[in-house]
Amino acid sequence: MSKHVLVVSPIPSHPQFQGNSARIYRLNRMFQLCGYQLHFVYFGMEGLSEEQRRQMESQWDFFHYIKPEGPAAAPSFGEYFDIDDWYDERVSDLVDKLCQTWRFDVCLVNYVWFSKVLDVLPESTRKVIDTHDVFGDRHIVAKEAGLDPVWFYTTKELEAYALERADLILAIQDEEKDYFKSITTKAVEVMGYVVPFQPLISQESDKVVIGYIGSGNPFNLESLRVFQSAVMKAPNIMQRYTFLLGGTVCKAFEPFNEIFDVIGIVDDLDEFYRQIDIAINPMIGGTGLKIKSLEALSYGKSLLATQDAMVGINGIDEFHNFSTLESMVNALEALTEERAEILHRNSIATFHSYNDRFINEFKSLFAEELCNQEDSSKR
Repeated sequence: MSKHVLVVSPIPSHPQFQGNSARIYRLNRMFQLCGYQLHFVYFGMEGLSEEQRRQMESQWDFFHYIKPEGPAAAPSFGEYFDIDDWYDERVSDLVDKLCQTWRFDVCLVNYVWFSKVLDVLPESTRKVIDTHDVFGDRHIVAKEAGLDPVWFYTTKELEAYALERADLILAIQDEEKDYFKSITTKAVEVMGYVVPFQPLISQESDKVVIGYIGSGNPFNLESLRVFQSAVMKAPNIMQRYTFLLGGTVCKAFEPFNEIFDVIGIVDDLDEFYRQIDIAINPMIGGTGLKIKSLEALSYGKSLLATQDAMVGINGIDEFHNFSTLESMVNALEALTEERAEILHRNSIATFHSYNDRFINEFKSLFAEELCNQEDSSKR
């Protein structure tokens, strides 16, 4: 007998042009690959085009859509959000009806601030929160970095309250597991971002092509600005390299751009990664897992990254863990063909080590139980 998983999300799984959508898609696929029937409930905070609807209806076994009745609510407490400010009770109503038809073995809700849906599920359903990121005191972290807080942010106390609704908390990397374990009594495990290895051969070019693709969030913008400033202090570097910029960050960074060839929103990630030889992630600050780092590694690309860009990934090359963007640029300037080959091998090895760890972790959390049930049914 097949098992059923209910996935609830305020973010679509398609297209995967930003980290959270990519995360949702990959975790959903892992459930499917382990034999689960997947029911996807999307509360449309980011809208729904006909193409998106077609893709999600085609990909998931069952697809349900709830259209928001207005924009996301303002913070109830002025300086921060109540944990349920962005939740819509219609999600609970729909899930309650679905539970009258289906027996869900697992319900996974994306984001702690959408966890209220877990309250309507029967005790027989295993309740899981995929956190994606830390939202407790997120506004304080942003202000300390000199940035205005954006999206959702709340207090540690409210985040802890919401975590208690679940049976299992999924952190996206080890540091965040430690944080969640410090504020909740519930089980916390790390589940990284698992994606197939799909190496691509780069197109031939007169210069080595350095590529970055990302969304236009404030941390990405500031990281690119500092990286660009470091490059412009080393003018000889432009004679060796071409810098390519893709994703929604392009529009936001346009007023500041002086070194990048801009290609804008990328419909086909394969095409972007075919154009580059080396990927960079110059992230300074931020929280969560930097999915763009893993994405680049999955395409078999050499990666230069900061320590902040590799939290939870454990890169095995010193070029994966620069402490400053100035040192990253200096390494680019001095990069030899032999050193580039070593970096390429180490980047691939880093990817496989990471992927193997979390494939096994997913199986231990969700697939072994399925296998055990199948074995017992044969006795």
